[in-house]
Amino acid sequence: MNSPRVSRRSVLRGAVLGMGAAALGPMTLGQAAAGAAPPGGKTAVVIGSGFGGAVAALRLGLAGFETTVVERGRRWPIDPAGNTFATLDQPDGRAAWFSDRPYINPLTQFQPIDRYAGVVDQIAGNGINAVYGAGVGGGSLVFGAYTPQPRRQDFERVFPRELDYGELDRVYYPRARAMLGTSPLPADLLAHPKYKGARAWLADLADFGTAPTFNDFCIDWDLVRAELAGTRRASVTVGEGPYGINSGAKNSVDHNYLPRAEATGNVSVLPLHEVVDIREVQGSNKFEVLLKQIDERGTVLGHTRRVADYLFMAAGSFHTSALLATAKATGALPRLGDQVGQGFGNNGDFLTSRVLTRRDYGAKQAGPGVALVYDDTDPAGPVSMSWQAAPFPEIAGGNTTTNLVQAITAERGSIDYNRATGRAELNYPHGEGGELDVQASRFAGRFHELADTRHGYPANGIPVYTRLAGFGSAATYHGLGGMVMGKACSLEGQVDGYPNMFVVDGSLIPGAVGLVNPSLTITAIAERCLDHFVAAHG
Repeated sequence: MNSPRVSRRSVLRGAVLGMGAAALGPMTLGQAAAGAAPPGGKTAVVIGSGFGGAVAALRLGLAGFETTVVERGRRWPIDPAGNTFATLDQPDGRAAWFSDRPYINPLTQFQPIDRYAGVVDQIAGNGINAVYGAGVGGGSLVFGAYTPQPRRQDFERVFPRELDYGELDRVYYPRARAMLGTSPLPADLLAHPKYKGARAWLADLADFGTAPTFNDFCIDWDLVRAELAGTRRASVTVGEGPYGINSGAKNSVDHNYLPRAEATGNVSVLPLHEVVDIREVQGSNKFEVLLKQIDERGTVLGHTRRVADYLFMAAGSFHTSALLATAKATGALPRLGDQVGQGFGNNGDFLTSRVLTRRDYGAKQAGPGVALVYDDTDPAGPVSMSWQAAPFPEIAGGNTTTNLVQAITAERGSIDYNRATGRAELNYPHGEGGELDVQASRFAGRFHELADTRHGYPANGIPVYTRLAGFGSAATYHGLGGMVMGKACSLEGQVDGYPNMFVVDGSLIPGAVGLVNPSLTITAIAERCLDHFVAAHG
């Protein structure tokens, strides 16, 4: 009969063979093949299970660290009957993190729902609302499945010059794509009648006069084909996504990184555990983490403490920054520096919608998208715009599009501890009409006009920007920063003042990634951080 260690090695070898050397990377492959035991019994706690936390879990597990992943949300296993998640037009408690009302869809925002450990959390900030995922898989559960790589020139306008884009391009972006299973929309699906919205968007780009840049998406297209064949519940093909994909077609990290991490035998995931407090253990470099265990209705089941040699923060830009800003203000982590909570940005996001277009985009639009367009002619700097499929009602669907404009802007906010309330808060002092709004709305208006008039059609598209309708820069799915590399952390994520604490999520990013969605870049940079950590500590 095998010992526990031998059994762990057997599981690990199977996981390694299934993953392949390209996905594992050069440093972790040898360690994985050896089935490494915890080096000196070293332990790690990872707070959060999204893109960065899942990378940390896998790489720590392969390196042999006894690792606990703490996640405040529940697991969301795909129900074969197709009823795992709520839908945009019929939200229920599964749609929101302990809220009386759902988020995202303005048509249902006043509908009452039960308070539940739902999948979408919205932080109502002072000046902006930021949306995050809640569940095992974090933001990967609710993101739009866009996984583009930024252009070098845009990346280098944002990140510290010491961070080598060439290295990311050669090593870490390909590794992240391989692990997440990303690919562009296949030609056969683009030609399908359900994808007339994607074809209409490409036609609009042609009318504007700029070639499209085709996106990668974190989607299993075979399951999308199964949706079209009627053997899986329609989700991607009817514009769903923000509350999760019921067909299972979204390659969220609970489908790849996390199960492979657990298969090492060194990683445990604790769902429905909220972090209450983080503090240093006096006389050592260890950390003590106080956890509150809850059930799906929010009832407190108990409290527990974890002590770890290494702490990896991966709770998302707001929650990672809020935990550390609170620990600094209360004296629990007194060595944290003055840059904690600073540099929050919205990735240059500016949401628009266009109605009364001359093309029929369809109502329940099959997606998630198809391509983006760059414009480098604006004197204020480059911008991009992409199309997002959406499940519009029939009364408005065919004549409505949703577009995300992204610009590079210096506008930044902060996550600050408010002593009066005893809580951290998001402050973003850039209202409607700021630098981002001016540049993004100028491009959106020019695009909507030229895509029509350049080819002899009347300019009948009416772009909507107003924050009153939830558009413009009123909200973001892509909140970044708060523990910015080169300021609060090193380029490898090590926190200033704490050699055994690392940040590996979107809070490490300097407010933007450069005109594209940040998921792939967060994953790639987390992979780089963990390679450096394992090389130094493994």
